[in-house]
Amino acid sequence: MRERNNTFVSNNATIIEESTPVTEDSKNVFSISYSKTKDELSNVTNPPTEKKKHHGITHKISMISVTSQQSVDFETAITYTGYGKFNYMLLFIAFPAACSTFFDTSVMSFTLPVTSCDLQLNDFNKGCLNGAIYAGMILSAFLWGFLSDNFGRQRLLVIGYFLDTLCNIGASLSQTFILLLTFKFLSGFVICGPYSIFMAYLSEMFNGKYRDSIIMCSGIFISIGGIILPALAWIIIPQRIHWELFNGAIIINSWRVFILVATLPSFISGILTSFCVESPKFLLAKGRKEEALEVFRTMYSINTGMPSESYPVKRLRDEQGLSTNNENIKTATAAINDEKSNKLLHVLHRAWIQVTVLFRRPYVGHSLIIFGIQFGALMALNNLRLWMPLLFHRIHKGAENLGDSNICDVINLHANTTEVHTGKHSESCNQMRVDSTIYTNMVWVSVLTSVTFVLASYLVRKIGKKKLLIVTYLIGSAAAYAYVWVDTKYTLLISSVFIASMQASTVGILGVTVELFPTDLRAMAVSLTMMFGRFGVLLGSLTMPLFMNMNCWVPFTGIGSIVLGCCISLCILLR
Repeated sequence: MRERNNTFVSNNATIIEESTPVTEDSKNVFSISYSKTKDELSNVTNPPTEKKKHHGITHKISMISVTSQQSVDFETAITYTGYGKFNYMLLFIAFPAACSTFFDTSVMSFTLPVTSCDLQLNDFNKGCLNGAIYAGMILSAFLWGFLSDNFGRQRLLVIGYFLDTLCNIGASLSQTFILLLTFKFLSGFVICGPYSIFMAYLSEMFNGKYRDSIIMCSGIFISIGGIILPALAWIIIPQRIHWELFNGAIIINSWRVFILVATLPSFISGILTSFCVESPKFLLAKGRKEEALEVFRTMYSINTGMPSESYPVKRLRDEQGLSTNNENIKTATAAINDEKSNKLLHVLHRAWIQVTVLFRRPYVGHSLIIFGIQFGALMALNNLRLWMPLLFHRIHKGAENLGDSNICDVINLHANTTEVHTGKHSESCNQMRVDSTIYTNMVWVSVLTSVTFVLASYLVRKIGKKKLLIVTYLIGSAAAYAYVWVDTKYTLLISSVFIASMQASTVGILGVTVELFPTDLRAMAVSLTMMFGRFGVLLGSLTMPLFMNMNCWVPFTGIGSIVLGCCISLCILLR
């Protein structure tokens, strides 16, 4: 069930829909174009154009005249603002904003080789630390959606990023496992909102032509963050750092410094977003047309270098309370319109209606398969991704005792070895050194993942996302099965292939989700898809250490079988 509007999906499950700009029939309406598109404003006449240049930004502007009585919709109004310095500033902010979520979800995995000694952690404790942030994300997902819809984007971005900064500072100063676990849970609870809100904010600040590129840039920024984080770990964690504050009440060492440095993207994002304007899309949805018009004027002035008063749009079309196409939701919405004074109840009721529709015919079959695929794929991906630094650490230690061996030999050696520490901050922990090759290996894994992301973006246009998904699942399954057979010196290669292929698949499955559901159910479908995926990560983080200590074959063959099951399920879905 395909529709003509283009839909773009981000890593966190934000949907941005681009509808064809439509204005009222008028011979005096004008259009601004930044491309060679054939069909820009469907009901607008296109008089001869002239080229103008303002501050290095070339515009193709038609001779215009907009009457004060004429109102335009959001897409038309934002197209008139142009593309320039304002948009570049947003892209500048997008880099730390995109890195912040990746840093939050991955930072603990890089510290596990050393925190296990300092905090006396067993493997189950490590799994809890990896999964805590996802537990927080699951619990806060609907809350942030409600807050964003009622209080706007910009204010919540500032609050969210600064709260996340405080949570991560608390984690870096934590002296016990329970305190560290609590702060990581709170960090997940907080960061779930700013990332998804910021992606929605970006989509609402760019016109339809550029949205696809902006979402792609965000994905590339996340990939770059995936390279920066292990590089920081490589620089900081192997250092011998031991500072005692308040007579030894707080001890600062290298892994705590690493967590503190990893808070910088959230802190920088909080500062930068405090200078942003509110989303004009949100303002229009709330009926605040004059405020939205002022935002458009600001964007226009910064982009073109012209006075804001020269912005040609004088009136905006009312977009408050746009109707939905789904009869079930339309009926339910009409039934509770009188309850708008209780906004929370209103939002929860509408969300519940959308959820129940997804589990009824004709959508229930698609819903169950898609949710199951994402549950299994994210469980498989993050089980290995979050445990990979610790796996490389164990391989390095095992090589000293076993020489050439396979992964199972290394894991079995660790399972039969009991580490004993004489105290909370024993001398052995203070002198413990982590081999830097652990983190250089993770840098190479991240580099290959970034290259694969770019390659997948090219291949998806050649062979289609469905065929590409099937290929990535097959490659990921084969790589997982190969873990138990190959020599440890090939672990880096196998790990890179597995992570890269599975990262590409998790984004692609969201694109399939968008195609399977109608417009008014897509946001809820993608949100639930990501929620089931996070459940998978949480469950996998808790069970992975148990299976690894049970038998080496269980986790890797299990992951390979899960990914293969995802591939088979996808084939059934698309037949």
